[in-house]
Amino acid sequence: MLRISLFIPALLFGFTIAGKAQQPLQLNQPYNNLAVTKTDTLRYGLRLQKGGIFQFSIEQQGIALAYELADATHQVKMKSRQPVDINGFLKSEYAPTVKTDYTLKVYRFNHPQNTDSGKLSIFIKSLNKVELAERQKIRKELEPENAKTVLTADIDHFWQAVDALSSCKSHADSLSAIQKLYFDRATDGLIDFIAARDLTAEAQLKLIARYPKFYASSRKNTLGVKNSEKVIEELFTKFQSLYANFKPFKVCFAIGILNTGGTVSDKFVLIGTEISASSKDVDVSEFITYKETNRANMLSGDGDLVQKIRNMVAHECVHTQQKNISDTAAACPLLWQVLKEGICDFIGEMVAGKQINSVAHEYGDKHEKELWSELRSNLCSSDMSKWLYNGQSAKDKPGDLGYYMGYRIAKAYYEQATNKRQAIVDMIELTLPMQFLQQSKYSPGE
Repeated sequence: MLRISLFIPALLFGFTIAGKAQQPLQLNQPYNNLAVTKTDTLRYGLRLQKGGIFQFSIEQQGIALAYELADATHQVKMKSRQPVDINGFLKSEYAPTVKTDYTLKVYRFNHPQNTDSGKLSIFIKSLNKVELAERQKIRKELEPENAKTVLTADIDHFWQAVDALSSCKSHADSLSAIQKLYFDRATDGLIDFIAARDLTAEAQLKLIARYPKFYASSRKNTLGVKNSEKVIEELFTKFQSLYANFKPFKVCFAIGILNTGGTVSDKFVLIGTEISASSKDVDVSEFITYKETNRANMLSGDGDLVQKIRNMVAHECVHTQQKNISDTAAACPLLWQVLKEGICDFIGEMVAGKQINSVAHEYGDKHEKELWSELRSNLCSSDMSKWLYNGQSAKDKPGDLGYYMGYRIAKAYYEQATNKRQAIVDMIELTLPMQFLQQSKYSPGE
C-alpha cells in the first residue's frame, strides 16, 4: 500500500508557506468536523508518491468551500470547481507524476450568498496495489472511448450495473455493483461529471430504488443517445459559422442523479442523459410529491428527442465559451447569472434551431412587462432562488424565468446591433453585464 510521509515543521522538512507551518494529514484517515470561518485559510501538508492515485473528499457542512493542491514549488496542480451548495462533497482525484511535498489549502468560497462559518471533513484515500492494477486495466480498456469527441460508454456501463442488481442479495452488494460496474469504469467525462454534480454510488442506488418504473422506461431513450455523434458534429459546425473563436469541447453522455440535464467542466460538455433524453414515453407515475410533480413535468414533456439533445448540447456549448466572472459583474450577481443563462438560450437557439425553454417562454411572453419590473428592482441581489435553478420548487408559475429574461435582453441587444456577428462575440465574451443591459435598450412596455 502507498504511504504518506507527514510534514513535521522544522524537524524533518521545515516546510512553511508565508510563515505558517502546515498541519500534517495522513492518508486513509478521516479528519472530521474541522471549523472554518470567513477569514480562515486552512493549510495541510502531505507527501504524495509518484505512480499513486489519490482520491480527495472534502465534505462541506454549512459553508461552501474551495480548495487547491499545490506542489513544493507552489504550482497549483488541482483546484475545486465552483460549489453548488453549502452542504455536500467536493471530490477529485490526483495522480502525481513526481514524488514531492504538497500543500492542500481549504478556504471559504467567496460568494455573497455563502455563510460566514461552518465545518468541513477531509478524507484522502490512496488506492492500494490491487486497486491500482484494476484501475490501470480499466483505463487501458477505455483509451479508445476517451479518444472520441462524443463519449457514450458510460450509458452502457450504467445499464450493466442496473442489470446486475437483480442478482444482489443485500444493500452492500447493490452498492458494490453500482460502484464497480459504473463509477469505477468511468470515462474521463464521467469522472468530471462525478466531481461537478456530487455523483455517488449511494445516491445513484437510492434513485434507482425510488423510481424503478422511470428508469426502466427511460432505458430505450438513453441508449438511443449513443447515435448522437453526427448531431454533435453538425452543432459544432454551426457554432463555428456563428462564432469564429469557437473551441469545440468533448461531449460526455452519462446517467446522473436527476440533478442536472447538462453542465460543463474544463474539458467536457456533460449531459445528464436521464433528463436530457426523457420524453412523454417515460413513466413518471412514481413522482408524487409537489417537487416530484414539477420534476415529472420536466421529464415527460413533448418534443422530438433528437431536438432535445441538440438544444441541451447547444446551450451547454455556449457556457464552455463564456468568460469567467469579473469583480464588476459580481457587483450585480443576479443580472450576471440571468444574462449568462439567457445568452446560452439565445445563441443555443441559433445553433440548434429551436428554443430549449419553451414553457418559460410561453409564460414569459404573456407577462414580460411585470417580470421585468420585478427583476429590474433586484438586479444586484445575490438571491437567485426566484429566478434561476428553481424548476422543482416554483409555484404558480414556471421555474427558471430568469433564463427567459436573459434571453429577451440578449435578443434586444442582438436586434439593435448593426454588426450581428460582433453582437454574438459581445454576448459570448461578456464581462460587463450592466453595460450590456444598457446597450441592449431593453425596456418592455416603455
